[in-house]
Amino acid sequence: MVGEEDAVANYFPWHVVEHSRRDHDLQRYQGVKEEYLVEARSCPKCGTPPERLRWVYVRDDPQPSQLSQPPRCREGYLLICDACFLQVDFFCEHRI
Repeated sequence: MVGEEDAVANYFPWHVVEHSRRDHDLQRYQGVKEEYLVEARSCPKCGTPPERLRWVYVRDDPQPSQLSQPPRCREGYLLICDACFLQVDFFCEHRI
């Protein structure tokens, strides 16, 4: 079922998330999350509301072998529940 898959989706590999989380230049985008807050989901496991989840601006640069593939969203806001270690929601900002 699609809804169940979305509830436990990993939008990005965790090493990409951690690399982005540590990138201060990427995290400067944090000021615009308010526009997504009304659409954001709560954690499906513990119910933490989106305003209390961790918002990480993530960028996953394509590898050379992926450049011939159709563009997909590789950059945007990822909501993470630190308590449940879940990637809860994602808002695309740029397709590569």
